Amino acid sequence: MENTDTAVNYVIYLDSFALSLKVEGLRPHTISCYVRDAYRLGERSGWVAPSELTPTHVRRYIEWLTSRVQPSTVTAAQLGLRRFFRFLVDEREITHDPSEKIKLVRFKVQPQPTYSPSEIAQLLAACDLITMNGVRDKAIVTVLFDTGVRVGELVSMQNMDWANRTVTVDGKTGVRVVPLSDTALMEIQRYQRRWKFGDVYLWRGKKGKLNESGVFQMIRRLCRKAEVEFKGVHAFRRAAAAQMKRLGMNDSDILEVLGWKDVTMLRRYTAAVAGELAQAAHARYSPADAL
Repeated sequence: MENTDTAVNYVIYLDSFALSLKVEGLRPHTISCYVRDAYRLGERSGWVAPSELTPTHVRRYIEWLTSRVQPSTVTAAQLGLRRFFRFLVDEREITHDPSEKIKLVRFKVQPQPTYSPSEIAQLLAACDLITMNGVRDKAIVTVLFDTGVRVGELVSMQNMDWANRTVTVDGKTGVRVVPLSDTALMEIQRYQRRWKFGDVYLWRGKKGKLNESGVFQMIRRLCRKAEVEFKGVHAFRRAAAAQMKRLGMNDSDILEVLGWKDVTMLRRYTAAVAGELAQAAHARYSPADAL
């Protein structure tokens, strides 16, 4: 019975931790991941009070987790635990973070599938502008590649600001404003003229507002028509990040456009073309050529 009581007492801290993350504006999925790892740590440590958790408890948990999941997942768990302990320190429930001197598990970034510029061109060329769906599909592919928005952000698009060339989206990182190029604006205008609708949401399907599944199926169908390997919708986000790097956009601007807070995701998304980007950069900034 005592063990049950200590578990309940520990979970009370998790409830407060989750609420603090919600107040900070973190998305539900991120909150659930952070809370899950803090819960597992308590479970693996015998539900000792947070003030009694030591670096040894944390190391044992990391060792246990390492034998079950990928190194990148272990690192994500460590970051979640750091957030949990920082919350406890701020709340004066503990005096120090028992994980602060434990190094993050290192892992090699695995290249993720992405569409090349030539494949993007093939997909755009495969859109039949005689049909309404073809006009819409070309506009969607253009916007995905131009902005790198997530599919959830794409289908949330509304409140076009034509004067400032932006659109409002809502997704994983909350509501944000995304800039659009002249090409993207032109394709959107053509799509709106052809479809002639007045709904709040920008993208439509046969039965009204286009959803994520509809975008997924549309891209799969278009890839088959264009004879391009289907790599998912998220591959457009990676393709956008890589193309922005190719064109020389600085990292801080890419982070702003894509809605990231640090370069971790940028490096992960451009890992597949890292060699190509490095070679192009060396050609521009060659020490010997600069003499």
